[in-house]
Amino acid sequence: MSATPLIVERTDGVAVWRLNRPEALNALDEPLLKALLGAVDDARGDPAVRCVVVTGAGRAFSAGGDLKALLALLESGSTDDLREYLLHYQRLSSAMRHLGKPLLAAINGHALAGGFELACLCDIRIAAETATFGLPDTPLGISPTSGMTYLLPRIVGLGWAKHLTYMGETFDARQAERIGLVTLVVPLARLQDVALRMARTIATYPPLGVRHAKLGLDLAAETNLQAALTYELAAEMACFAEAEVRTKLRAFANRRKSG
Repeated sequence: MSATPLIVERTDGVAVWRLNRPEALNALDEPLLKALLGAVDDARGDPAVRCVVVTGAGRAFSAGGDLKALLALLESGSTDDLREYLLHYQRLSSAMRHLGKPLLAAINGHALAGGFELACLCDIRIAAETATFGLPDTPLGISPTSGMTYLLPRIVGLGWAKHLTYMGETFDARQAERIGLVTLVVPLARLQDVALRMARTIATYPPLGVRHAKLGLDLAAETNLQAALTYELAAEMACFAEAEVRTKLRAFANRRKSG
């Protein structure tokens, strides 16, 4: 059994969160959920971390919730304990959603149920060619947990969100790319390198602009045009006040002149 449910590595402005329960296909038990919540808090408070990559050890990204733990809670008859277990998922959803730094999911294998939901909590999803996806909740008689009813329609559209949720089918990385669930599919051997290269690129950008871009896009997904415009004006004024931004703008203008 893995002693550490989540391995966190930091390099070049990027934090890598590696789910580390390969013997359980990185099932999301309570210790792993708490470790992820702690990692969000650490990333939020660490100015050296500008982007996060979430991935899994072994042959799965995450196969979802820990069924043994869930069945034990159901058989205990304690609705309070069951509710608290489910609230861990929802706390993680809220924490990841409101982290002002981009999250990139490098989906190395199975992303099912809660693992599928975890991937959807990230801003960008790229997948190995061998990755598989699915929401088996509905065939089992249960419903989504981690804000999936909110997030999935905003990622793939309402029609595909209903199709994937109702049918509960497993599908491959190319289908995920066709419907917009992932934006890039690469060979498994290249996945980590590609994900890190993307994350490091984002990490080189002035962090305030990246933060406002992320928060502005998320705000616009749940409000109206006028609210988006109001936010954008305040965000852009804050960005232009940054010395780093002015330096980059001058350099960019000089390159244009010389070109």
